[in-house]
Amino acid sequence: MAESLATQILRSDLEADCPFCGYLMWIRYSEVVAQTAVTCPCCYARIWLVDETGSAQNAGAVVERQIAQALRGMFR
Repeated sequence: MAESLATQILRSDLEADCPFCGYLMWIRYSEVVAQTAVTCPCCYARIWLVDETGSAQNAGAVVERQIAQALRGMFR
């Protein structure tokens, strides 16, 4: 069975600079959605991933709906 687009997005990685030392690190999108803390592999600072607007939590559902709408229009 194929994974949903939302699941694929959650498993993808994002590039982010450490706010303390500037080191480029990779963060899983699922960590952003869950608003967990990550540790910088360079300076070992603990960084809390906070999504104040809730946009990360809603992005997967929005993308899924838009793709479903586009596909419906193609196969009518």
